[in-house]
Amino acid sequence: MKINELIYLQNPWFRDQNFIPREYFWPKRRIFQTFFNEIIKLRQIISVTGLRRTGKSTLLKQAIAQMIYESIKSNKILYFSFEQPTIAEIPQTLEEIIHFYFEKIIKQPIHRLTSQVYIFLDEIQLVPFWQDILKRYYDINQNIKFVVSGSTSLFISEKSKESLAGRIFERSLPPLCFSEYKKLAKKEDFIDYLNFGQFPELLKIEDNTRKIDYLKEGMIGKILEVDIVKTYGIRKTVDFERLFWSLLPNTGQIIQSGKLMADLQMKKATLFKYLSILEKSLLINKVLNLSGSFRSEKRLLRKLYPASTNFLSLLPEPINIGFKVENYIALILKDKARSLFLYNRRGREIDFILPEEKLAIEVKYQGKVRPSDYKFLSGFVKEKKYHGMVITKNEEKLLPYENIELIPLEKFEAKFNKEN
Repeated sequence: MKINELIYLQNPWFRDQNFIPREYFWPKRRIFQTFFNEIIKLRQIISVTGLRRTGKSTLLKQAIAQMIYESIKSNKILYFSFEQPTIAEIPQTLEEIIHFYFEKIIKQPIHRLTSQVYIFLDEIQLVPFWQDILKRYYDINQNIKFVVSGSTSLFISEKSKESLAGRIFERSLPPLCFSEYKKLAKKEDFIDYLNFGQFPELLKIEDNTRKIDYLKEGMIGKILEVDIVKTYGIRKTVDFERLFWSLLPNTGQIIQSGKLMADLQMKKATLFKYLSILEKSLLINKVLNLSGSFRSEKRLLRKLYPASTNFLSLLPEPINIGFKVENYIALILKDKARSLFLYNRRGREIDFILPEEKLAIEVKYQGKVRPSDYKFLSGFVKEKKYHGMVITKNEEKLLPYENIELIPLEKFEAKFNKEN
């Protein structure tokens, strides 16, 4: 299919000015209003990154639908997804799309444009040198507003960040939080949420076997076998697959790099390189130890959490619910906190440390929390003059003399999302 045909196919509002994308009527993610306001009010390019299937395309189309509903002329809005098997993933394709839009739809030279146009480019990381092309158009005319999405944190490279400095604002779209799950699924089943409730499309699948296939083949498989290959030019993916599946059972535990190297027959440099790629491909998140030497990041103790607790449902053996909850807390904090660490000293541990907020968090998702469960946390809070928080299953209590708060998981999510 030719580019012009794809453009008309993906932009039905060009031929029908009364057309409103169906996504307008779908429930909106918590991020939507802030994202939409940035598109309308800010001059800069807006980028949104996120794991596959978190709803980036839907977010873009909902923004387009809202713009059309608010009477922005439909020909002023271009949408194009590069996740098409029939197009060449080359810079010339992007150039051709922009040229066609201005020549055939806007019917005006770019340098003479006097009113705002909005260009949405979905999965743009598939196009090499896209940043250089957008920068050129951005600098030609301030009335061109670009909105881009990508499924890897490196779709905006360090070099490109330098060239786009001051021209781009980055935003991430995480998996569904529990409050979003309740809204979309219309139920309050926290266990189902942890197992299979963090991606919008999963909520439409009833059979657990199909859910597992969706996660394993449609998400993780695509990232390991397609995204990593295209983004990093790596042909042999079997080592990435072995590494990722070796990490899953160790969620919430200190990673023993020596054992991993031995089990996978992998050199240290290769291991840390592959771990970095898995993290930049948004499959895992790392949390480093706050204490100890900062001589080398590789020497620090660390935990690695999958980007969704739903991935833990793929393990052949069930994993403790406490580790799943800890993983969930890590996802919330990674999305909101400016920096996040664990604290391990002589084998005693605090799950999460937020230095800027002076907050120390311990996860105790259990029926009854005893003073012995937060004894080490109490000592840390007193020594460092931090505020302590114990995330519980259902207990709620304020310990003013300890400067520690016991808070149920659901209230923690609401409180942390509101404050951050």
